[in-house]
Order: sequence, then C-alpha cells, then structure tokens
Amino acid sequence: MHLKWLLAGAYRLRTGLLCCVCWSISTAGEPTNPAQEIKPPRLEVPAKWRTEDTTYPPPWARQLPWKGSLQLRFPPGFFQKQDPYFWSYPIFYWLRGDVLADRADLQRALRAYDAGLYGKQFKADQIKIDIGADRMVRVGHQAMVYRRVTFQGFDPFVTKRPLTTYLETYRWYCPDSKHTAVLILRSARRPDPQDSVWKRLLRFRPSVPCPDARGVDPPP
Repeated sequence: MHLKWLLAGAYRLRTGLLCCVCWSISTAGEPTNPAQEIKPPRLEVPAKWRTEDTTYPPPWARQLPWKGSLQLRFPPGFFQKQDPYFWSYPIFYWLRGDVLADRADLQRALRAYDAGLYGKQFKADQIKIDIGADRMVRVGHQAMVYRRVTFQGFDPFVTKRPLTTYLETYRWYCPDSKHTAVLILRSARRPDPQDSVWKRLLRFRPSVPCPDARGVDPPP
C-alpha cells in the first residue's frame, strides 16, 4: 500500500512518486549500545522497483498498538490497471516484541491499514477479510506461520472502485532481536506458484530471515 501518497496531497499517485523516510527505534529494554544493535532484515530491491521504508504504525492508522518499522517494494506497473503487476507488491513489518500472533490481531492490522488509506471513499466495515487456516512452513532455516487471505477492499488510487486482492502472509518471531517479522505478499492476481507475478513475489521470502539466523518454531 501506498503510504505517503495520500497525505495532504503532497505526493502524486499517478506519477508513483515515493519518498523514503529515515527511521530509528529506541526503546527501554532494547540494546542501547550501537555495537549490540541487531539490524532488521532488509527486503531486496529488484531493478526499477521503488522503495518505501517508514515507521509502523503509519500516520493513517495510528490507532494500531504495535511499534516498529515497515518496508515496501513497488514494481513498475503498480498503478496501471492492465499491467500484470497492478496492485502487486511485498510489505514487511518489523515489530517490537512477540506480537501479531493470533488471527484477530492480523485482521485488525490489515483492516485498519487499508481503511486509513481509503479515507471516506470506503468504510472500514465494508471491508471483508477471509483468513485461511494456519499452516506451519519453513523457508530455508526459518520457521513461519503461513496464512492465505482474501481481502475485499477498495482501490483508492486508480479505479476508485471495490477491489479484491490476495495476500500470502508469513509471521515469525526472532528471539535474539526480540522482534516479530511479518511478510505480506499481495496481488490482485489469484495466488499461483506458476504465475509470473507470484513467482517474483515469492522470491522475497528468503530475503528476510531472522538477523540472528534462527527462529522459534510456530506453535502446533
């Protein structure tokens, strides 16, 4: 999603102009010695893709209680309805503590995030979210909880019409960093590992393991 483009008209959606916001995190209980800090994983940046790195929660969803950062990668064609990459992108949450573990919290986070982007164009209670069954998966050495989500929302950028998107969500906890990682792969195309867009999105998964190189297996 699509972040600072909505704020005060400062950014033009149709040009796809994005700005990078520098962020830093300092909390009680976290290491204060820079030498002891563990840097968050970084989503790769494919050629010609635009980046957006900022704080979490974003300005339009300040009611969300979790704190940390988020990273997004936007492909060429994101704002073009006829392009295969229309509304297709990854988003990565890096949040303090062991959070966003249950389905209700995931639904709350997804609904508030999108509703804030829609503004008055589409109400939060009009959004329909269907979260599939929890599955334990492993990408490389990283254990994750996987959920597939069907999200019936709205496109506030191009069509100004209701839009269904499909999300592949992965959540895991990094004990050495004391942070939760959530990777969301989203597209207006139905998930299909043979689809060219989904092949590209799925390649983001190995780029964000725990920085301590180990994770805790999700509960059964």
